[in-house]
Amino acid sequence: MAVIDHIDLKLVLDTLDEAFMKIPYEQRMTLIMHSDQGWHFTHHIYQEKLLSEGVTQSISAKGSSVDNAPIESFFAIVKTECIYREKHLYKSNVYAVIENYMCYYNNERLQEKIKELAPIEYRNQALQSLFY
Repeated sequence: MAVIDHIDLKLVLDTLDEAFMKIPYEQRMTLIMHSDQGWHFTHHIYQEKLLSEGVTQSISAKGSSVDNAPIESFFAIVKTECIYREKHLYKSNVYAVIENYMCYYNNERLQEKIKELAPIEYRNQALQSLFY
């Protein structure tokens, strides 16, 4: 994770590399990476990176905000439960605050939409059904 003032292609590619290090190659073959039509996501280097890792790319249709509803909902939750509640949020500590929240969100926060499981637990169950 990075704290930045603006997004660039290097950040996007570095983030992909970081994610791919955590996911075995054979599991990447079932992944779909969805994004909007931002220039960095339509850049040939980004697209080649996904292809070389066996990941399928999905891009929102132009003017279709519905395609991005899940991630927009996620960001609204992060802002409501983490950012807006933090009384002492500065550029110097925002990384740690968000990292702590993401650990909670992924490992402990139960979600109705995924059978009252935490995301990691749900993902592990889904992977077991696919690969074992």
